[in-house]
Amino acid sequence: MRSARGLGQAVPVVVLTALLLAAWEVATPLLQIPVFILPPPSATLRALMAERAVLLDHSLVTLKEIVLGFLIGDALGILLAVVVGQFRVIERSLYPLIVFFQNTPKISIAPVFVLWFGYGLAPKVTIIVVISFFPVIVNTLYGLKFVEPNLLDLARSVSASRWDVLTKIQLPHALPYMFEGFKIAITLSVIGAIVGEWVGSDAGLGFMILLSSTQLETAKLFAAITVISVIGVALFYLISLAERLLLPWHEPAGAQVVAQAL
Repeated sequence: MRSARGLGQAVPVVVLTALLLAAWEVATPLLQIPVFILPPPSATLRALMAERAVLLDHSLVTLKEIVLGFLIGDALGILLAVVVGQFRVIERSLYPLIVFFQNTPKISIAPVFVLWFGYGLAPKVTIIVVISFFPVIVNTLYGLKFVEPNLLDLARSVSASRWDVLTKIQLPHALPYMFEGFKIAITLSVIGAIVGEWVGSDAGLGFMILLSSTQLETAKLFAAITVISVIGVALFYLISLAERLLLPWHEPAGAQVVAQAL
């Protein structure tokens, strides 16, 4: 039933995308738009085929950065949420600093990470971590705090320890909220990887986008953008699939908490 509904929802998206691409393909030569300004989809497709080996190599670099940064950011977000949620004094002192740091434009501090860690993997992963962990900590903390009061009262009435309350009541309740945070975090991780590669890198799709733009190879630029977009969408739906498999009783309904992006 759910798969049939998913296919039914995908049909309008596919049809609309096909119509937009067809209109784009026709409008570009009709309006005499130079290819180096806006290539038609057919030119982007040719670039995808011609540069597929190069695109694959750069994609693997970017994908490695995204996965590492996402996993570390998620672990950090969950850990901080548990600590902040268990100790009120830490919540009052640490949480405002986390919010303040989140509102710092990440692109402005990206060069600092390059200065500290060089041009290797570390600065890109660090940027992804600081971008992606915030929605995880916000959603997880929400799930930990807003548990049904009757459940907590029942646990206290049987002298349950704080650890038992956390592991058997709060964390299971917070799981759906965590996954909503994961979905936001993975999209921000893709953005973080591109930002990191723009600031300092010699490989990755962000580097390829930047290099293609300076050389006016717009078709190759659009090909790289297409690949990173496909990677982002695939990762998002991979997390959605994991949510459905691990939490079959939960019907995803969008993010419970609106997290700030950048």
